[in-house]
Amino acid sequence: MQRSLVSFIAVAIASLSFAAGARAEDFPWSYKGDGTEIFNNNNDAKSSSISFTGSSGGATGDSGIVIFNLASFSTAELSAPDSFTTVPYGLTLTLGDTKSLGSDKTSGTLTFSGEFSATKVSKDSFLSPVNTFTSPTLQSLVLGSDAEGFRKYSVEILSFTPPGKPGSGVGSIYAEVRINPAEGPGGGTGEPPPPPTNHTPEPSTLILAGLGLPILGLVWRRRQKKTQED
Repeated sequence: MQRSLVSFIAVAIASLSFAAGARAEDFPWSYKGDGTEIFNNNNDAKSSSISFTGSSGGATGDSGIVIFNLASFSTAELSAPDSFTTVPYGLTLTLGDTKSLGSDKTSGTLTFSGEFSATKVSKDSFLSPVNTFTSPTLQSLVLGSDAEGFRKYSVEILSFTPPGKPGSGVGSIYAEVRINPAEGPGGGTGEPPPPPTNHTPEPSTLILAGLGLPILGLVWRRRQKKTQED
């Protein structure tokens, strides 16, 4: 009986500790991508293009997001197709730290750049798309406030999916965002300020205290019984 109760208490403590840790890391944040459009460079007609359309939204804690959608367009005929040869592009991604709204470090922007190539681009064809990033695919910035602490947002682009021929489907750029505590401009720890020493105990603390009392009573009674038997 005693071993079962001890095991139950251990599992309860581990579960509550894990839940508290998870809540501490689940910071809400927002994102917004600002895209661009590039054109074929085999002539001056600009009859073919690739659009990078930024997405926007919100997430909580570490998360993967599609930051840009790609689509192709062309009026070129199959008999005279266009091409893209290492055409440069630049994209920006703005992140917002929801907990620190109003702070001068509540948002920040990252810039990603690359070069795109493709051949036989027309209304009915699209061949050999190749993308090469010319900027680091892993970038980070620190956001937050003195009141809410500071966090390091690390954004890593993990995949680039090119679009198909015009009208056949879109491509995408997928990235993962990971969040960790960080030092602020003043050298802070990045954690919110500690609560006052006379604060009311958290519900989890009260639960653990309540679960521990039966064990103390059980141990005391066993000792009393053993003393009487001796």
